[in-house]
Amino acid sequence: MPAGALDAELSDDFAWSNFDDLTQSTNVAEIEHAYRMLELEEARLDVEISESVEGTADVDNSFAQLFDLQAALHAISDQLEPVQSAIDTTATNAGAISGRVRFLDQEQKKLKQALSMIEETALLRHRLVELLAAMRDKNIDIAAALIHKYITTDAPVLDSPFVAFASANGSSEDSSSPRSIIASATKELVDRVSFTFDAAVESNNTKEISHCFRLFPLLGEDLRGLDMYSDFLCKMIAEKSRVTADIQGSSIYAVRLTRLFEVIAVIIDNHFPLVETHYGPGRMVRVIQRLQMEGTKRAAMVLDFFEDERHIKRRIAQIQQAEASQTRPKSYAMAAADHRSKSEDALSDHDFKDITDILGELVLIERQISMFSRFMESRAAPEVKALSLEPGSKDRVFHKPAAILKHLPLAMQGILDTKAGESAHAAVELDEVTGLVVHTPLSLRISWLTDTYITFESFFVSRSATKVMLLDDTDSLSGWAEPIVDASEAEVSKSSSKPSAGLLSGFGQRGWRKPGASAAVAAVAVARGQSDIGQTSSCVGDMFFVAKTALEHAIATQQPAAVEAVSQSVIGVMNSALLATVESRALSKWNAVSGTKSSQLSTVSSELSWRLPGVGSVADTQAEDSPINPVAAHQRGILVSVNNLDLAGQYLQKTADELKTRVTGEWARIPQRDHVTRAQKALDAFGAFLAKFTHAKQRSLEQFGAQVIKPWMRAILQQSYRDIKYVLTDEEFNDVQNDNLFQKRFVLKFGLLVRQLKQRLTAGNLAAALDIAASSLAVDWERAIRQSKFNMLGGIMFEKDVREIQRYLELESDTMLRKKFLRLIQSASVLAVEGVADARHIFDGLSVTDVSPQAALSKSEVKAILANRIDVSEKDISELEP
Repeated sequence: MPAGALDAELSDDFAWSNFDDLTQSTNVAEIEHAYRMLELEEARLDVEISESVEGTADVDNSFAQLFDLQAALHAISDQLEPVQSAIDTTATNAGAISGRVRFLDQEQKKLKQALSMIEETALLRHRLVELLAAMRDKNIDIAAALIHKYITTDAPVLDSPFVAFASANGSSEDSSSPRSIIASATKELVDRVSFTFDAAVESNNTKEISHCFRLFPLLGEDLRGLDMYSDFLCKMIAEKSRVTADIQGSSIYAVRLTRLFEVIAVIIDNHFPLVETHYGPGRMVRVIQRLQMEGTKRAAMVLDFFEDERHIKRRIAQIQQAEASQTRPKSYAMAAADHRSKSEDALSDHDFKDITDILGELVLIERQISMFSRFMESRAAPEVKALSLEPGSKDRVFHKPAAILKHLPLAMQGILDTKAGESAHAAVELDEVTGLVVHTPLSLRISWLTDTYITFESFFVSRSATKVMLLDDTDSLSGWAEPIVDASEAEVSKSSSKPSAGLLSGFGQRGWRKPGASAAVAAVAVARGQSDIGQTSSCVGDMFFVAKTALEHAIATQQPAAVEAVSQSVIGVMNSALLATVESRALSKWNAVSGTKSSQLSTVSSELSWRLPGVGSVADTQAEDSPINPVAAHQRGILVSVNNLDLAGQYLQKTADELKTRVTGEWARIPQRDHVTRAQKALDAFGAFLAKFTHAKQRSLEQFGAQVIKPWMRAILQQSYRDIKYVLTDEEFNDVQNDNLFQKRFVLKFGLLVRQLKQRLTAGNLAAALDIAASSLAVDWERAIRQSKFNMLGGIMFEKDVREIQRYLELESDTMLRKKFLRLIQSASVLAVEGVADARHIFDGLSVTDVSPQAALSKSEVKAILANRIDVSEKDISELEP
């Protein structure tokens, strides 16, 4: 057994015991087992010893080979010692050679630098000779180019140790050194170019001006060149301003400012490429700053002349005196009546015309100033952005506050001093984004312009509103010679038992059609002037023209304070002038003026029985020459006022939307977004005034409905039901079907009312009036049937009447009336049932409806309506389940 196998077996057998356990064991089996294991262990040891003895020869051979290898290594080591010595010697020599090579490289580099300096010095000496020659020959272009080269790219050569060799006597200490020569030449050349530039400006030699302007940056005097060029441009502006001073006209100062700003804008756009090409990006902002102050100075002078020549202070005093002396009446109608009697306390028409002209000029002036400011900002902001890419350029290029003040007259400097408090320089502040001066004499005058404009505009609105109400043409509107007739007294001709042609021709399976007037009636209407009745007066259109004009003026100024103030002024005047007056008229009592029966419609032939309101026979056309009926005049005042309220609401909404759109478009380029927000809020307040007109119109229509429409609808229903009954025999039922007198009467009377209202009311008011009429009819008709008796045939006929009248009203009003007539329709359905049992489906369906429960009949009401049927017993009705 191999030794490894014995080890594994012994390990398994003896894993549970140790030597002490074996010596103390008394169990024979265990002792025999242990003895057998010991024998196996002995055999294993024998095997290991045998294997060790057999491998001794191999070990001896390995040791012998190792000793031989050691001797060989000693021999090789002896042979390598000379090689190692040679390598060490070579490395030492290489280090020395490398150090010498590096030294030689450095010396070579120094030599090349020295040679380059010598060449540059020689070139410098040559160029200095050229520079002196150019200065002697006055060739400023070559001289400027040479100086620019040594100021910029070749400046280090002036600090080289060989620079003395470039001088005439080989010394760098005297005045003939290269640096001194260049400095002297630069100074002389700058003076010469400046003198040439000034001379060119005096002689208006634009070619020489442009030539000299290009030389300043070559001489390192770019700021001086920009300033001199700015002075030249300002001189151009002054010359053209003197030309515009001869302009004559009604708005000469606005034209002068416009021309001034146009000249500056053209100069900036035309000269921008030249400045950017020769001076670099961003440098134009210095010129723009200078032109801003020149424009400010001249614009402020124009405004001073405007204030003096237009007598602004005197006009403001006149306005204030007129407003103080005018006693405000309760309504503008009373003010209009007293206007002529108090003319001595008011401004004359000529004065008002002058104020209107000044107002227009103020708007133009503020608009042009705002547009000029936006233009300057749009041109300056990109230049400042370009300068921001070069650190330190903004501080160098921007004008200093002291320099800015020097460009203004002493009087204008005093304005800035007053604003600053202690230091004039503190008032001059440059905008970080545009680089423009924030507070200028012109910007300080804008607040004065805005206040003056608000004063003039508010007076214009107030005075114009008074004139608008004074010149209102309500009393001269055509077509109101006769009052609205009582439609309930119109009668149907009994000469024919059939429906008259053109009136009930639509009756039948197709339902009602709108009846049309015959040719004769139309001819009479045209002859009497009733076909074109003026529904609204001039005060609404004129008032909104004034309001829109004033607000457009305010928007044109691009000043949010102006929009806010004018909006409030317009709201106040419209409230006290237009709304108060028109609402007061619209709420007048309808029957405050009594009329005569002569204006009422009489019974005439069947052809003219339903003619247009106020229309008599052709022979009556001469009545138009007589004075207007006082009742008609009173009715005209009420209805025209109600129409004016409706029209005012439409105008107000449209005007507010148009003005807000205009603000969004015209103010889009204003950087101050809060200005746009303020203007939009002011116009929102103007648009919100619509609620007052809507409320006033609603009150007027409600009163008109209560005083006129509802009584007339009640009378129409009563007169239409005269001699009408719903307890019918078979023969009577057939007669009614052939000639339904109730429907004919109702269509005649209501049609007459509708035609009169259509001629006298606007579309919106007509729809509201017809809605009131339909609601009133439904309520009164339902109340009437509760007091009437029916049989089954009468109920069927009543149901037909309800549905036909509903369809007719829907055609007239162009509105669905199902909800308003729901209770009537349900009542008619209940009255038309054959028996109580047939009413059960109506009874059960009351809980299933698409309208509110309050609009439908209750079950107790159904039973009450059934009680009106004379052919139904109370016992049957009581047995109907609730």
